[in-house]
Amino acid sequence: MSTLRQDPANPLGYQVGDSSPIRADEYNAFSPIVLSIMATGGAPTTSVLAAAADLVHRYPSGGFFETFVFFDSTLLRTAQFLPDAMVFAAHWWLPALVLFLFLPKWFTQIGAGRRWGWLAATLIALSPAASWWTMMPIQLIAYTLAGSSLLLSAYKRFALGQRLIPVAQCITSGILLAGLPSFYIPWSLVLGLPLLSASVAWIFAARGAWRPKIMALATAGSVAVIFAAGMLWENRAGIAALLETVYPGSRRSTGAAQPFGMLFGAPALGSLRDMTPVGSNESELSTAYTITFVLAALLLVGLREFGKLRDNVVLIVMSVFGLIWLAWCTVNFGDRGAAIPLLNYVQPARAAQVCGILGAILVCLVLSRLQQGKNLRIAAVAGVVCGLISAYAASALQQSYLPVITQPLILAVAAAVALATFCLVRFHTKLWPLILTAALVTLPVIDTNPLLFGLGDLRASDTATYLREEGKTAAARGEVWVSDSPALDTVMLANGVPSLSGVQRSGPNKAAWSKLDPESEHAHEWNRGGGFIYFQWLPGQPVTFDNNGSDSAIVRADPCELKQKVPNLAGITSLQVLTSSCLVPGRVLTWSGQTMFVYKFL
Repeated sequence: MSTLRQDPANPLGYQVGDSSPIRADEYNAFSPIVLSIMATGGAPTTSVLAAAADLVHRYPSGGFFETFVFFDSTLLRTAQFLPDAMVFAAHWWLPALVLFLFLPKWFTQIGAGRRWGWLAATLIALSPAASWWTMMPIQLIAYTLAGSSLLLSAYKRFALGQRLIPVAQCITSGILLAGLPSFYIPWSLVLGLPLLSASVAWIFAARGAWRPKIMALATAGSVAVIFAAGMLWENRAGIAALLETVYPGSRRSTGAAQPFGMLFGAPALGSLRDMTPVGSNESELSTAYTITFVLAALLLVGLREFGKLRDNVVLIVMSVFGLIWLAWCTVNFGDRGAAIPLLNYVQPARAAQVCGILGAILVCLVLSRLQQGKNLRIAAVAGVVCGLISAYAASALQQSYLPVITQPLILAVAAAVALATFCLVRFHTKLWPLILTAALVTLPVIDTNPLLFGLGDLRASDTATYLREEGKTAAARGEVWVSDSPALDTVMLANGVPSLSGVQRSGPNKAAWSKLDPESEHAHEWNRGGGFIYFQWLPGQPVTFDNNGSDSAIVRADPCELKQKVPNLAGITSLQVLTSSCLVPGRVLTWSGQTMFVYKFL
């Protein structure tokens, strides 16, 4: 991002493609938190006014259980002796690697074809939802998928009379599954819970003795419960802070119908590269391939034989979860919907964005069940129906969010969906339809995200180097800094500078905020989670509080009065020259192309 460069006109490092300023949570929080862990070798330097955000960002800060459950962030500490860029890239791409390693394996374990697992992984990884949400959906399904696959492997090994290896698999599976209630919990519920439930159901329904089933489920389940409970206990303060916030802790959702174009318009979302959606943004509009539910329904109707119940248990479980989440984003539940446990934590728009990932898995399971034969009639019907629905969805997008969509594009989208659908069904024993489908789903997202080589200005710039050294000094002395620039807050976080300003992801540390607001008279302004804390300098004026209406708290203060309230405040940065009597001018920095003045205290 140009705001995260020392000199936007002369960026450091190499980047292919352009950046888009639509994922502030990513470039101002997610990635800087990762970089902060790499810089400190421990917990990230989020604002000291904020409660610990270990759970919502999957990082450990000293707890025994979370060190294992959040293993992906624990591994970031290897940056103390490995190159930063290598460690960052490994962390970034690990979920995608896990997805492509374990989803094909999971398919074979439950009796489906491996190649259909590859197709499902491709439909997930190349969905607009994954691309425009910076791979978040992949992160939220990958580790639960790996844990479920290891559980299935352990069961099969127990059934063969083995002991040592399946116990190790169960322990690993339990630790992976214990992380299910972490990171972005609404999507964890939508994506992770169905896979786990389907895997457990398959083990219960499998032919064979009960002893290996009980051994696998009891061992992995016990580990999962112990580590999940331990992890939640270690993060009880952060959880309490989040649940007690004005935003988003008090928010409860109900099921509601989402726009048709949003639900089924994923094949036409290549147009997001050409314009910002009307009344929305690229991330909010992006979805996975929900059209897969339509194809799955048509194929299920066309199947000649289903076999016994035990042979269809995974199909049934995935279908039930898919229907639940489809209903949540297509049916108005009214006020009663807000009282439904678990579902009420998921906004219907969020369910609409990713439920197509369940559809991708479901349709690939159904395709693997197709019997040998021509399937010409069902292929033709499915192709026409899916093509028409996609054409209507693209037309709806044209009339609402994306007027840049043209009639030729609508026809091309319809034709592409119809072609892929027809070929997958008609020639389901061949490999080339899968390759064709993978090529077609690549087109809407092929250049969505830029490709970065190295960490650029966040590590190599003079400003970053200076702040990294100051951060080490401040941490050793128990001191903090504060900035009036959100962009500089990010580079401070990325380089391990303890600070007052910056990210507040779980919620407030009320004891710390009491230093600024002793009577909590302005708690409504700062009792917010999932966001940021901004400071503005008003020399000679009392401390005041404000918010941006959702996730950000704003504090306006005299630097000298702030120092009195926070005695361990060591330095501040300002976009303007300050002449307060308590300040000593220090170094002048450049960030985002702006001059920023550093001050220490007398």
